[in-house]
Amino acid sequence: MKNRNALVALAGLAACAAGIQAQVVINEVYENPPGDAQGNDDVLEFIELYGEPGMDLTGYAIGLFKGGSDGEFNPPNDVPDVYAELDEAFSLDGLSLGPNGFLVLYNGTDTQSLIPLFAPAETTGVSFFDAHIQNPNDINGNLQNDYSSSYLLMRRRPHHSVVDGVSVYEPGYAIWKDENPDVDFDGKLDFGIEIPLTRDLGIPAAPPPSRMDPMQIIDEIAWSNAGGKEYVRTSEHEISETPGFNPDAATRMRYYSANPMLGSRINSDGQTVPTRTADESWIYGEVTGASIDFKYDTAAYGAPTDPDGDGFADISIENAGDVFKITPGDFNDHAATGLTQFRFVVGDLDFDGDADADDLALFDAALYMADFDATEDYIDPDSGIPIADPENPGMNFQSYVFQNRLANAYLAARSLDPSDGLNFPSDADRAVLAGLVGPMMCNDADFASPFGELNFFDVSAFLSAFNAADASADLNSDGMFNFFDVSLFLSAYSAGCP
Repeated sequence: MKNRNALVALAGLAACAAGIQAQVVINEVYENPPGDAQGNDDVLEFIELYGEPGMDLTGYAIGLFKGGSDGEFNPPNDVPDVYAELDEAFSLDGLSLGPNGFLVLYNGTDTQSLIPLFAPAETTGVSFFDAHIQNPNDINGNLQNDYSSSYLLMRRRPHHSVVDGVSVYEPGYAIWKDENPDVDFDGKLDFGIEIPLTRDLGIPAAPPPSRMDPMQIIDEIAWSNAGGKEYVRTSEHEISETPGFNPDAATRMRYYSANPMLGSRINSDGQTVPTRTADESWIYGEVTGASIDFKYDTAAYGAPTDPDGDGFADISIENAGDVFKITPGDFNDHAATGLTQFRFVVGDLDFDGDADADDLALFDAALYMADFDATEDYIDPDSGIPIADPENPGMNFQSYVFQNRLANAYLAARSLDPSDGLNFPSDADRAVLAGLVGPMMCNDADFASPFGELNFFDVSAFLSAFNAADASADLNSDGMFNFFDVSLFLSAYSAGCP
């Protein structure tokens, strides 16, 4: 009866957590619909988010940072032919992900855009017009189709705060349309202290720097075009190459906490190196056919590595004439090719597909009772030292601790027990996670269930693994099975479980 009660308790914890997955990611972008002469950009462009159903997005924003060009008219020399620009920026204040976990921002007014006709009714929808961050420079427009693209899902931004659920844009705020985010064209978002480039080729000098960093980036995706720059925190979130095409769209299929090292690519130096995390996460490329077909071009696309290929081949997006399509406001599943988009798993804080001991270790090491707004010194990747903040003498510029995958791990962890009323990963959240993970080995001698106690079954399981030369019995990891492994087992067994 005791074991049955334990199972009932675990089931109750799982039920408490069911459906809670407080993450949010950029899931799809449609930047350049075909047939622009017919005005399709005006009614078909969209940016899609996916995450916890009903998640409040107040304080979040999305920006499309265009990286300019370098080499379209001259050899690449880190002097831009076209300056970088924050092309569009949208506030998500007052919005929540729909009951199905999706939100779509679309071009055109509510009555003009065609996207609401294709998105499920459960999807939250908002137009570019309504979400546009109002600024003194310009009204919203179409997504820029040329040059490098970086889509950033942002939270904390310089000179921005949220008061009573409404954004307050203080003097100095600059993360809005038409601002130059990189006046020295070094591929880094400006802190406001950079020296603008000067030009002697008849092109105006760059404007004074605006303060773009530090900001808290929750998710990001970028790709290169025309020698421009990309503004992601790590190049792992940049698609490695798009040979012969500038992607019209990108569709997320996977979400990894680290590079899964599934494929290979040739870098700019001709070396064979691993594909990036973004390469293994997205389908991207040109879109072809009628404007509302939403089909990727099978002759100009990239995708995650084909597990049956040679490490270079991408998965196929076509089967018997049925081609993978963009899916506004819905999961990116395609029955014909057997492609299925990832789903967030409750308790999976390291995004490897399950809730296990590694997730509990991450909770304890980095998330427990932490502050989502925590900061640390920003370390210049070139010099390796902090950068002084002239606005705060004696202080350095700060970077947010929780960004990208770690930010989403935090969001997931603090919502495991939504009834605790706390806005940080708490003891109650940990209890739910421990219930999902289940019993774990207490030490190296705990070889068999029931885990958490040592008995004859552990001795028998170790001896079986030792005699079979199973790696689990190589306790000193020297590749051999001998007295030293037996000695380590006996020491662990004698120590007992806590």
